[in-house]
Amino acid sequence: MHDIAVATADTQIVEPDTILKKGAIEARHLVFFVVAAAAPLTVLAGFTPLSFMVGGTVAPAGYLVAGIVYALFAVGFTAMSRRIRNAGAFYSYITHGLGQSFGAGSAFLAYVVYTLGEIGFCAASGLFASSTLMSVFGIDMPWSICAVLIGITVCCVSYRRVEAGARVLAVVLLGEIGVLLIVAAAILMTGVPEAYSFAAFSPFNWSWSALGPLFVITFAVYVGFEQTAVYSEEVRDPSRTVPRATYIAVAVLALLYTFMSWIFLMAVGPSDLAATLKNDPSMLIFRLSTSYAGKLITDIMQILVVTSFFAGVLALHNAGSRYLFALGRERLLPHALSITGAKSGSPVVAVIVQSSILIVSLVAFGFTDLDPYTQIVVWTNTPSLVGILFLQIMTSVAVIMYFRRIAKSEGIWHRLIAPALSAVALSVVLFLVCTKMDLLTELGRTGNLMINIPLLLAFLAGVIRASMLRRTDPEAWKVLGESRM
Repeated sequence: MHDIAVATADTQIVEPDTILKKGAIEARHLVFFVVAAAAPLTVLAGFTPLSFMVGGTVAPAGYLVAGIVYALFAVGFTAMSRRIRNAGAFYSYITHGLGQSFGAGSAFLAYVVYTLGEIGFCAASGLFASSTLMSVFGIDMPWSICAVLIGITVCCVSYRRVEAGARVLAVVLLGEIGVLLIVAAAILMTGVPEAYSFAAFSPFNWSWSALGPLFVITFAVYVGFEQTAVYSEEVRDPSRTVPRATYIAVAVLALLYTFMSWIFLMAVGPSDLAATLKNDPSMLIFRLSTSYAGKLITDIMQILVVTSFFAGVLALHNAGSRYLFALGRERLLPHALSITGAKSGSPVVAVIVQSSILIVSLVAFGFTDLDPYTQIVVWTNTPSLVGILFLQIMTSVAVIMYFRRIAKSEGIWHRLIAPALSAVALSVVLFLVCTKMDLLTELGRTGNLMINIPLLLAFLAGVIRASMLRRTDPEAWKVLGESRM
């Protein structure tokens, strides 16, 4: 692999700019990125009915429990972020805690996870865009064309300065939260069919057999909040900004998911929930919106579901391209991937490569007979959840191992207790996801194995590439995970 270089007038050889733009992102930008990646309106409109189906009236508690576990994870995660700033966050943290081989494997795995998630989100956004164009505007356009157009738009936005993407996400996210709060206010002002009740949050009312399937859903919807550290090289005052944005993002998601799922439960009425879900549960939230807030708000909500998916695609696209950038800079992939734009400071080569992968994948899927929602989305996003949980567990363990060497630098809560608790809790969730995967995929054991094989292959590829680098360039191998701005 040869380094790319350019010659100056006096024949001095210098490497092209491989530094991300410093100070381009503030704390509020980070919050927009990570909360938008979770696509809260999409989650509440699409997954809340499913959480009611598997968890019944205790579904709101499932979102709250997931938020608490991820708050624990954030303690160790942000402790690492104060010391290590790298666009490949999971990769760098795991490298520092568990070694270069595990770190390289996690880097390749993280890239595949974010890319699969992006492809799935874009396919889903195309489907919802097609449906919305027909139901609201009377325009008939295939989902595949809608998905490709959305993908192209995402690529154009991500190529520009990163703060431009943050502004787009800010507008989209504020629209999502705004329409949700309007519906919630309408429900509270109109009144609910039964008395307000907080029984869902009492462990004495939980059906323990239903918690496994419920946690599969409620933990999945938080995917994306850990992306705060991905932008650590581009934020202002990263040692303060990344932790602050991470905690804010977890808090916003936990409060929003818990409150809105509870208010939807009250709008239906706990005693009528089972009967109501028999009537096309996928449209439950839209029916409640129409009933309490009117058709205009529901039409706006349908449009915002599409933009919610768009925001998720953009956030995942940014994360994927920054992992490519980090892998290129570390020589685990071609070094050209680490080139940044002179004016924008964005990882332009990585963005172009990531954009090409996205568009080619969408076009290829468009020529198949696969269902975009029940097949493409499920086959891409289920492995994404498995991979993210695995990376989060490895990161929690890496935090403990890293701070064993510099124990005095952090309190025992940050360096040991919180990471250990989160590792145990996330391991339980990963076990439940793997054993209850049919809930999401409706595939047999062989099918579930097939859709998760890319995760194993990616991890092994990273380990092998690190081993090759150790033999061919020992000095580069020694500093894996160290490279940053």
